[in-house]
This record gives sequence, C-alpha cells and structure tokens, in this order.
Amino acid sequence: MKSSTLHSVWSAPDNTRLTSKQYSFRLPVHVAAKIAALCEMYPSRTKTEIVGDLLSSAIDEFLAGLPYVQGKYVGTDHETGEEIHLDAGPEAMFWKLADKHYREIEREMGNEDPPSLYEALRKPKSAE
Repeated sequence: MKSSTLHSVWSAPDNTRLTSKQYSFRLPVHVAAKIAALCEMYPSRTKTEIVGDLLSSAIDEFLAGLPYVQGKYVGTDHETGEEIHLDAGPEAMFWKLADKHYREIEREMGNEDPPSLYEALRKPKSAE
C-alpha cells in the first residue's frame, strides 16, 4: 500500500481481517497527535485501521528502498530467454521471516493449513 493511496483507502469500506493478538506500544507525543488528527479526519476508520494502514505503507516504502541482491542461478525463462535467479539479501530474508510469522498467526487464528504470505497477498479479490 502506498501512502499516496491512503485517502482513497480510508474513504472506502473496509473488510480487513485482524489478528486475535493485540499489540501495545507507546508513541512519541507528536506521532500520537498526528494519528489523532487522522482519526478525526476519517471518523469511519478506527484507530487500529489507521495505524495498521500507516504501518503497512511504511513497510512497503522501506522494502522498496532495500537493495536487490541476485542469488543463485536456477534456470532460464523459456519465453523471454532471461536468466532466473533466486532472490537473496535483506528483502529475501524479510519475506522468508514474514512468511514464517504469517503462518504462525494464521494457525493461532484457526487456519491449520495457511498459504504462504506471498500467495495470500496475490489472491484475487474475487476469490475472497
């Protein structure tokens, strides 16, 4: 999610699934004031939705700034002739760890056989 799309997201209906686990943390005063302002601007959204969307946007922007590290060669694309390599480096590590935690959280919520995070993020909206 890009920060430039948050206004559109917050103006539309929401059907996001939430974890059963709650997260609690203290914020700097100026950040708390900004979140309160956003909650007042978008009263149809909960504080949880706004903070979650802001975190999602920040994580996406962080990942976009990570350097690409080409890993081991695994083959060639038959259609384009381009070489295919495994991903390596910090982004690959992030997705491996995020997938591990995603599956753990899904199991805590009763889904005994969750898909990978990569598959879940790319699931067509019509399939939900």
